[in-house]
Amino acid sequence: MDVNGPLDPLSREQIEEFVKDVQAGHVEPYRAIVQHYQRRLHIYCYYMLGNQAESEDAVQEVFLKAYRGIGKYRPTVSFTAWLYKIAQRHCLNVLRQNSGQQRLVSLLKLQWPSPPPPRMVESANRLLNGLSAEERQLVILRVIEEYSFLEIEEITGVGAATLRKKFERIRKKLNQKPNREVIIGDGKKVYSEL
Repeated sequence: MDVNGPLDPLSREQIEEFVKDVQAGHVEPYRAIVQHYQRRLHIYCYYMLGNQAESEDAVQEVFLKAYRGIGKYRPTVSFTAWLYKIAQRHCLNVLRQNSGQQRLVSLLKLQWPSPPPPRMVESANRLLNGLSAEERQLVILRVIEEYSFLEIEEITGVGAATLRKKFERIRKKLNQKPNREVIIGDGKKVYSEL
């Protein structure tokens, strides 16, 4: 497969094949892996950290850590879960290192061609600001990335049943907040999706 050709989404099998090639010492297939995950990881890191510059740095660090540690990867979990686990740990470390609380910025900013009205961004920030980093991560993975609880279990190492319960508690917590009507992406309302 040509890793320099046009980029179509890679299948899990293609990703695993590229990983084997990289583990065998070939550097070039890692480019396709980076290109496949770069935008998704950037969105994940951006919402975890709430800062554009920090998220860009985080994505680079995550890919560097993944490349250095790719020899340790075993397909007992998906490569996606393994990569997101690295991103999760890195973002949580960055959040711990920062003295001030980071703000989570709404998906509106990335998906709208023009900036959303300030009132909507403020509403989204108020909605998600009171969440811990772990709660934000669960909301991001479930609502924005649209992962199943089983996929999130692979990433976080927390059981799917526990994640469902945590998610339900977060949903109830967010539904009790005023100004919940924050529309994200393709017209979905955050609170109705939670």
